[in-house]
Amino acid sequence: MELLRFEDLECRYGARDVFAGLGGVLRDGERIALVGPNGAGKSSLLRLLAGVDAPNGGRIVRARDARMGYLAQSVADETEATLQELVDAALARVADDEYDRKHKLLRTMLAAFGFSPEEYARPLREFSGGQRSKGALAHLLIDEPDYLILDEPTNHLDIGTVRWLENTIAADKRAYLIVSHDRYFIDRVATQIWELDRGRLYVYPPSSRAYTAFLEARDVRRENERRAYETYIAERDKRRATIAGLRATHTSSDYKQVRSRERQLARTEAALVAPEPPPEVARINVALAAHRRVTGGFAFELAGLTKGYAAPLFTGLAIEVQQGERIAIVGPNGAGKSTLLSILAGERTPDAGTVRYNPAARVAYFAQNAQEQLDPDASAIDAVLSAGNVPPERARGLLGRIGISGEMQERPVRSFSGGERRRIMLARLMAQNADVLLLDEPTNDLDIASREALESVLDEYPGTLVVVSHDRYLLARLAERVLWIEDGQWGVLEGYDAYERFVREREDRPPTTATEAERPKATRLTPLKVRSKLMTQIATAEREIESLEARKAEIEALFAQPDLYEDRERVKALQAEVEGIAVRHESALVRWEELHAQLEATSTPE
Repeated sequence: MELLRFEDLECRYGARDVFAGLGGVLRDGERIALVGPNGAGKSSLLRLLAGVDAPNGGRIVRARDARMGYLAQSVADETEATLQELVDAALARVADDEYDRKHKLLRTMLAAFGFSPEEYARPLREFSGGQRSKGALAHLLIDEPDYLILDEPTNHLDIGTVRWLENTIAADKRAYLIVSHDRYFIDRVATQIWELDRGRLYVYPPSSRAYTAFLEARDVRRENERRAYETYIAERDKRRATIAGLRATHTSSDYKQVRSRERQLARTEAALVAPEPPPEVARINVALAAHRRVTGGFAFELAGLTKGYAAPLFTGLAIEVQQGERIAIVGPNGAGKSTLLSILAGERTPDAGTVRYNPAARVAYFAQNAQEQLDPDASAIDAVLSAGNVPPERARGLLGRIGISGEMQERPVRSFSGGERRRIMLARLMAQNADVLLLDEPTNDLDIASREALESVLDEYPGTLVVVSHDRYLLARLAERVLWIEDGQWGVLEGYDAYERFVREREDRPPTTATEAERPKATRLTPLKVRSKLMTQIATAEREIESLEARKAEIEALFAQPDLYEDRERVKALQAEVEGIAVRHESALVRWEELHAQLEATSTPE
């Protein structure tokens, strides 16, 4: 069933044509992601389709018996409405026989999003961007429209909420049209990709991993465009050379013949339709270099690291990182990821434990907020020159290679956009030739093309990389190991996919209380699947216990060495690590016992 059809759609802002001649169809059950560079008109197209704005030309046909839900990119910035009024509006159209169920569902959803009953009287504009987005999502989903148009629905959301939204949309049978810069999110929920580029809409075939398939198909399309354009240019130049040669060599006796052929060639050229030139892909055309040649061995070590404020962020954290290794630090907002990175950078001190670097290593730190490291009154060129001992010619060359050239290099930093400032920061990093890069949210303010380009640069970097990011696509591509932090706990896993599996297994754990266990309808898992999951979780817990016991044995062996006690800081750090291991070991044992009890319960006949 067609829910939405648009034909020959036009959009203009003043004298600027955003797009023209666009056409497409949204059908029931389709989940379409609309992608394209910043400024291509993605949000403008959604506003037209949602009926917020009127097109300058063309027509939009919407199914009469289908209701549409629309989530704008900026949610409730100015409204005086309270959260309670949002709840009331969401329930206003609910049928009487559905009211109690929907009301309970909405309250449960808002509670899961972190809203307390005391906050219901607060105006929406007083909440953070993430809270406003969550409230608007709850309102939209409880309203149960027949199809949904979402503009950047993951903006301001933490990874846990984004993962919940992914699961909700992926399991939904309704149609969606979504604009998002979150490529991992798109790859999980979209069944098809529309690309808006240079005023044209390209529709790609449906696929189970639509974004991954789109990248391959887009590269093929661009290569075909490049070849067609080069062929056209070569033929055009050949015809023009023929005309120029005839003009230079004709005599008065064959003047009419030459002029006839000249007009014929001119008409042929005029009749040809020039193909679209291939897009200029905004690439960060640089290579990050390390000061030292990567030959393996030790890069840095954390021993017994502990940090907390009102509550502990992490206790006894220990990890050894090798030269050239890539580490991702992940966890929910407020877990301590940026705090750990700033400790690694030497900008904060731990409550206990040590950070020890290879003495020959150079360390560079990319803070989450560019303004913290860039003088807003300094010029772009001075910002790079101040990063290290680099001559002006090289500094200008580095800026030029990231797309900041000519007079732009003399402009003050405050005049650049957030994405451009991050490019300046990248030039500063290149100037330092660091052996260890510490990056805190490096893809913030970058569009998809710039994110892809930055990933390619980081992928080729030979040094050690430590990244904090909400960009799961970047983490999946780069991370060799993942250090997760959450609720004062921490752990290390091999690769980002392993972390995603770890999170999903934790979310799928069966109930642990007797009251909850009496409700078999709360889960769709069969008893066989429940047992299989429990056995997998038991094996994971046993491996964690064995790993903790092995590390404890290593530390006890160190304590038996008399030379150790000459380094008091080292002894203190190892003692803190032992305390952390004891806490984690006790937690793992309790978990192992709970899992065994659940497994025995599933084996007991009723």
